[in-house]
Amino acid sequence: MEAFAVPIGSSSVRALSRHPSATATVSCFESWRTSSRALFGAGRQALAGTIGAVTFSLTRLVRARRARRPRVPRRGWGDDVKFFDGSVKSNVEAANGLRLITLEAPAEVAEPYKRGGQFLQAKADDESKPSFYAISSAPGGSLEFLIKDVPSNDWITGSSTGDVLKVSPVMGKGFDTSCQAWEEADVNQVSLFATGSGVAPMRAVIESKALAGKACRMYYGAREESSMAYADRFDEWRRAGVEIVPVLSQGAEAWTGRHESTRGPPAHDLWLIW
Repeated sequence: MEAFAVPIGSSSVRALSRHPSATATVSCFESWRTSSRALFGAGRQALAGTIGAVTFSLTRLVRARRARRPRVPRRGWGDDVKFFDGSVKSNVEAANGLRLITLEAPAEVAEPYKRGGQFLQAKADDESKPSFYAISSAPGGSLEFLIKDVPSNDWITGSSTGDVLKVSPVMGKGFDTSCQAWEEADVNQVSLFATGSGVAPMRAVIESKALAGKACRMYYGAREESSMAYADRFDEWRRAGVEIVPVLSQGAEAWTGRHESTRGPPAHDLWLIW
């Protein structure tokens, strides 16, 4: 059994799963043969009429099914999103090139936050284009974000306490570790992979205790030790049952841990990758 949860990028949250016990449903249409006479002359008109009738019937069937399908409200790219006023509570350096930013936001923003891996949209003002940021704190507390300090994020990484910005309600499904697929597969080993600011949602998953009782190992990649956020939390995470494996691409000579050329991790039941 092997399952994967693979959110792609730091601005969105998407999932992909694979399980050997899953069955594929293939819709097949029975083919039929017609006589050579039906393919010519008047028979061709009859065949054309049959195809038209089948097409009309299928169109009606699709429309009927769409009409019965329940509409599930979703928010994301292209959808109308309502923004609320939020404010910066604190902005501190988390690591070299990374800022840890805590926001104060109304209940409409924070209430949908239930699982690690969820995110929200934020922008400087009503006229600005929003960006997507994964939440790094566990549900139930302040909204914290680990944001890369690059020019496109200057408006928020350079913010000060009390600055006002626009934020959307929390979005996405996050990592559903209590879903039916996990229960049926009896997942008890989990590998987590993150690099740079991608450790943000992993922190949320770990500190929410969603992985309690499972054998967990997180491979955390960074350029150098000074670029590794949350190093001060590693001992706490280990006590929570998560083995932390730091991997550096440009570690100093004194670095005794793993380098990016080190052989990859062993197979686990589930991988969470950001």
